Amino acid sequence: MISGKKIRLRALERSDLAKVWEWLNDEEGMWFWAEPNYTPSLAEVEQRLAGSQGVVGHPCKQFIIETQEGIPIGRVFYDHLDTKHQRTEVGIQIGEKEYWGKGYGTDAMIAFLDYLFNELGLHRVYLHLQSYNTRALKCYEKCGFVQEGILRRHSFARGEYHDDLMMGILRDEFNQRHRRDITASEGGGNSAQ
Repeated sequence: MISGKKIRLRALERSDLAKVWEWLNDEEGMWFWAEPNYTPSLAEVEQRLAGSQGVVGHPCKQFIIETQEGIPIGRVFYDHLDTKHQRTEVGIQIGEKEYWGKGYGTDAMIAFLDYLFNELGLHRVYLHLQSYNTRALKCYEKCGFVQEGILRRHSFARGEYHDDLMMGILRDEFNQRHRRDITASEGGGNSAQ
């Protein structure tokens, strides 16, 4: 279990698939992923997430974000884990809308980055998001991600093309910004089991 100040991250279990299916079929939530009309079946979600195979040789892993009280509110994941270059791509989804804009996503991402950098020993973490997703952009900036590029008119959603922003963070940048706060507040850092 990986703990933050407001959340815990735990492995995705088969019993979570129905909840993830619900989040992936929410038009408003998926708008922020540039896929508002994505409507997978439960079987497709199970096939896609249960194996978490990722690209050949580059595994991925899903975690459920839950409140300290054990309420599942979203998911966070890494994909394209590259151990040679010590990097991975990440994504996050707060599926329960009543938890939007309340710091749960930021707390989850900081705890997740601490795990990726200081438990798995990665050097670099990157992501991309649509330029209109200003709430996610603020979250990532609070975590220490910096914008590294723009993919112009890269995503098509709701009848329009939108820019994608490419962002990244390095281990030393993260640790300089967050590691002291994490170790002080949790008595020695996050633990991953």
